Amino acid sequence: MDKALKKNYLIKEFADLTQVSVRTLHYYDQIGLLRPSFQKANGYRVYTDADLLRLQQIVTLKFMGFSLDEVRELLDRKGYEVVTSLRIQAEAVKDEIERLRQASRAIGQVLKKLEGRGQIDRRKLVHIMEVIQMGEDVKKTWHEKFFTEAELKAFQDIGKRYTPETMAAYERRWAELIEEVKKNLDADPAGKVAQALAKRWKDLLDEAYGGHPQLKARISEAYTSGVVPANRRMFGEEVWAFIKKAQAAAK
Repeated sequence: MDKALKKNYLIKEFADLTQVSVRTLHYYDQIGLLRPSFQKANGYRVYTDADLLRLQQIVTLKFMGFSLDEVRELLDRKGYEVVTSLRIQAEAVKDEIERLRQASRAIGQVLKKLEGRGQIDRRKLVHIMEVIQMGEDVKKTWHEKFFTEAELKAFQDIGKRYTPETMAAYERRWAELIEEVKKNLDADPAGKVAQALAKRWKDLLDEAYGGHPQLKARISEAYTSGVVPANRRMFGEEVWAFIKKAQAAAK
């Protein structure tokens, strides 16, 4: 059967069609990034064209430099428009294609000169590096621009302590805590409710970063300095302000 004529896909068919592994699809399902549209009575999960569109968004946004957490937050945001996003993605991909074409032309010119006269065109080599590095800079996420290489390495080392399951559970606890804070923004910062929330906040941070006080300070700096883009924050300024007031009251 022609794959293009199908509207429903079992996971193996969906993986073959999209070139995304079954393991990756299982993981996306587990973290709530891409869940199959429905499940058959026999337990088989079924993907549809709507899932195909969402997966395309995931793959493209990842290519543009978004983390999986950022992709999920963006796609699930109220008011997210696929058409608008596709237009933006199309422009980004066109820019990337043009950069690659420039690099390809420059590499071809260097190769031709090297083969013909055995000479290296330094200006062309520099241009190639400029083009490629420009593309890499565009793809960099905010944290790659803000944190040092040593700090990013520390984040990676911390992440290695978590399995996909334990990381998903950790993220859920953060999401639940943030929602509770939002519901109690009017609470007295020195009161029992606020202090309990502040303690849970500290405990969650310490769970991952307790052995890295410098990272904790840098995370705080990233939020207070406005480096973290508004559309990529886990929580708004009101939540951060509440926690800081509760922490100050505790001291």
